[in-house]
Amino acid sequence: MKVDDLRVDVPAAGVDIVAEVSFALRAGTALGIVGESGSGKTTVAMALLGFARDGTEIVKGRVEVDGQDLLALSSEELRTARGRIVSYVPQNPARSLSPAMPVGSQLTEMLRAHVPDGSRHARLFEEAWAAAQLPPDKAMMRSYPHQLSGGQQQRVAIAMALVCEPKVVVMDEPTTGLDVLTQERLLEVVGGLRQAREVSLVYVSHDLGVVRNLVDHVAVMYAGRIVEYAPVDALFREPRHPYTRRLLEAIPRVHRPTRTVRGIPGHAVEPWNRPHGCPFAPRCDYRSLQCEREMPPVTAESSRLARCWHLEELEQRPPASAVPAAGFEVDEELAAERPLLKLDGLVATYPGRRGSGGRSARQPVAAVNGVSFEALRAQCLAVVGESGSGKSTLARCLIGLHAPSAGEILFEGVPLAGLARRRDAQTRRRIQIVFQDPDSSLNPTMTVGDAIRRPLAHFFDLSSREQAVRVGELLERVRLPTSMGRRLPRDLSGGEKQRVAIARALAANPDLLVCDEVTSALDVAVQASILELLSELRFSQGLTLVFITHDLAVVRTMADVVVVMSQGQVRELEPTPFLFASPRDEYTRKLLAATPDLHDGDYPDPVLPAPDLERTAP
Repeated sequence: MKVDDLRVDVPAAGVDIVAEVSFALRAGTALGIVGESGSGKTTVAMALLGFARDGTEIVKGRVEVDGQDLLALSSEELRTARGRIVSYVPQNPARSLSPAMPVGSQLTEMLRAHVPDGSRHARLFEEAWAAAQLPPDKAMMRSYPHQLSGGQQQRVAIAMALVCEPKVVVMDEPTTGLDVLTQERLLEVVGGLRQAREVSLVYVSHDLGVVRNLVDHVAVMYAGRIVEYAPVDALFREPRHPYTRRLLEAIPRVHRPTRTVRGIPGHAVEPWNRPHGCPFAPRCDYRSLQCEREMPPVTAESSRLARCWHLEELEQRPPASAVPAAGFEVDEELAAERPLLKLDGLVATYPGRRGSGGRSARQPVAAVNGVSFEALRAQCLAVVGESGSGKSTLARCLIGLHAPSAGEILFEGVPLAGLARRRDAQTRRRIQIVFQDPDSSLNPTMTVGDAIRRPLAHFFDLSSREQAVRVGELLERVRLPTSMGRRLPRDLSGGEKQRVAIARALAANPDLLVCDEVTSALDVAVQASILELLSELRFSQGLTLVFITHDLAVVRTMADVVVVMSQGQVRELEPTPFLFASPRDEYTRKLLAATPDLHDGDYPDPVLPAPDLERTAP
């Protein structure tokens, strides 16, 4: 693939979303495209298939695969090329696979559309199914998407992308939302494809740990342009652009102790509000008058490119290493009180599948089985485990969306009613949640400002003006411009929508915030800002966090205590330093070993010798 001077515009606004994007990709190699939400990563990924979203237009450039310019093809020719020459793996397969067709039939549909020779269909189907490491099980092929796990759905999407033997596969955040064990298996599939089939990959991701271990070259995007392009090892070892350096500083690292993340101040500029000079200048530590007045040119050196006026100066300044922890102090009186939250033998069940004996033979399945722990004020308690371990069901029990079958949830020593509608208004205000998928939790017909305003109107006696001021403050707090309040969720990126969901939860001024995979859809810079914000709220307002995640690097940065769950039960409950230094359970060791990291070569092994401290129960 060769991309030359690609540009995508919003004609109605007279601005470009993406411009001056060029790169080349040899057979069997992989390019990673990274950057914050709104940087243009997904716009580029879709343009590689000749696609532009409503209101946008590809106005310039070439996208060649084996010398054929996809952008010069007619609509009919382009439909033929998609899937056969270049294919796409979406971020959310559950929203991309047809819910009305068995997954095997969806692969067959691809073959019928793109491979005229029907005698080849069976072989291509089997090869793609096996390449995606899906079991040769007729029952799975006849399954509908909703009957498969997230990892299985993603492997089906990969099989669909491979089945017509394309030259290039574009992958848009394919591991977002997956637990580390499922992600590890999926990345093994992706890595094996390059060697077995010489498929070229364009891998769009905000997870720089995954990018470091998967691709050959990295393109860093900001404000619709590539600001740095380099071989993967060179970029992570010696980042040249200030933006790249700040991205790397924002990454939590699971194998390096006593490290906190450092967010990037401000927020990414919108296309219609870009400054005349370097778009990163307002957030840059090295900006000068020249940066504010003139767009820096692209500087090429060997196999590296960068767009900055101060490259020579930056070469003399090594990147920052470990960042000291923020100087917050816990209120000892709050911490010494009784636990804010206590679970005692909690059991939560779902109806089982109907047995041969009919409805009466249906046995309940325990998604949470005998879970007990305590969370103090201003404490962050992390709950980790792979998909199906019971983490999200536990979260639903805490906020009253799923009634426990047995056991007790105590809030400040008082038993909570199982369902939220049986709890009083103040209790509902004090316990809030941020869901993993903002698309499902934000009203698509309600503006961002109205969504954040609803808790303010429901729980507090504020005037309309006071509510508007508070909405603006909350948007700024989650690193979004106040102008975002007038927009609908469909106009936002995935990361922006998640920040809106966090702002809406914070509007209720809660004492307990349940975070269900809240950072899985966020790029590293926004994630760092959100983690900084949650840490500040913990210590300034005594906010208690139940942080449900599969990202152990985030756990190490944020959590005081870690609960490891598997198959609905607690496998390990330890203070964070002990769990990462000397995990007792084999399942915990598997999770740690499967977590991708930057691996600069000077990090300790995932499992370290036990610290010279006395282990006590949390």
